[in-house]
Amino acid sequence: MLAQDGVTGPIIGPRTAGQLDGSLRAQEITLDDTTLTRLEALFPPPAPNGAEPAPEAYAW
Repeated sequence: MLAQDGVTGPIIGPRTAGQLDGSLRAQEITLDDTTLTRLEALFPPPAPNGAEPAPEAYAW
């Protein structure tokens, strides 16, 4: 999500400092272009401005 402009991912409900630290370490991860392309294929974004809904596969 850090690779997408305008996308936010709040950290909700860490109960301990250790849980918060573990979540914050995710900011240090960098995915290469091949991995990002594969993720886009698995989870395509919805159309701009919500013109089309996200794939139903997102509704686990």
